[in-house]
Amino acid sequence: MRTFSNETARRILANEIKVEALLQQYPEYQEEVLQELGVIKNNTESNIVHAIIDRYTASAKLATSKIRKSGLNEATVNVFLPKIIKARFAIYLLEQLNVAVSAKSPATSVRFNLWDGTILQKLLFRKGFDRKPVSLGLFKFWWRLISHKEILMPLVNKKGIYCFYSKALIKELSTLLGDKKCLEIAAGDGTLTRFLQQKNIDCHATDDYSWEHYITYPQSVEKADAKAALQKYSPEAVLCSWPVPGNPYEKHVFRTPSVDLYIMLGTSEAAVTGDFAAYTNADKFSMERSERLSALLLPPSDENAVYIFRRKTQG
Repeated sequence: MRTFSNETARRILANEIKVEALLQQYPEYQEEVLQELGVIKNNTESNIVHAIIDRYTASAKLATSKIRKSGLNEATVNVFLPKIIKARFAIYLLEQLNVAVSAKSPATSVRFNLWDGTILQKLLFRKGFDRKPVSLGLFKFWWRLISHKEILMPLVNKKGIYCFYSKALIKELSTLLGDKKCLEIAAGDGTLTRFLQQKNIDCHATDDYSWEHYITYPQSVEKADAKAALQKYSPEAVLCSWPVPGNPYEKHVFRTPSVDLYIMLGTSEAAVTGDFAAYTNADKFSMERSERLSALLLPPSDENAVYIFRRKTQG
């Protein structure tokens, strides 16, 4: 049995320790909670979720009462404090893993089962919808265990997320870009630029903010349309991830004299991403679909495509 100091008990009772910190400090209780919540994997009725929340809430209230009445008696604390920690874990997981509870509307009760949500949240996000570079090895291992893969992208599309970037992809892009002055256009929330900056790449994220109804733009993403940004920064390299199909801005990349490298991350389908008419007319650039880089975009798909455009040498 784990033992707790009075100070630890006091801080937990006062809710002074964030759940994220508790998860790190007491991983054994997290595993117990996940096992206890396993019923949700095969039963997503809202009343089941409600019953679980009610049970944990009642358990935490009883444990809190027992501890306080005991005057933080060591034996009482050691028996009942884990019940409070586990209750906080359970409710936190249900909230964070997109499990929405509604006793009146079973159809909206659960968007991901607990197991899918737990795996995807840990693999793909730091918190909320804040993406992180994804370990390709871990992704390949866990992805096969996801029951409802088809839910992921429709869910995150609502937040302006159309792909995830593996660590291996970021490393390869960093090598390609090297010490070039780089610009990302139509950058959305700036995730790709942020990852590249962490690799010491000189990259600047810009977007015209036309998708404010979907995306929360951070201050790190400069409000500027592609043409204006290209004129302002005269970049040597340009990136664009999931450009709108038939968009009006990629053509300006090929018209910018300073650009000698353009990388488009998206799909091979003209109806889904990219201005393929502009690609065809970019006679001063070579065009290559990198199968290696395409395979590093996540989730995996035969349609994933990373196109590399290089300015042709004159001779």
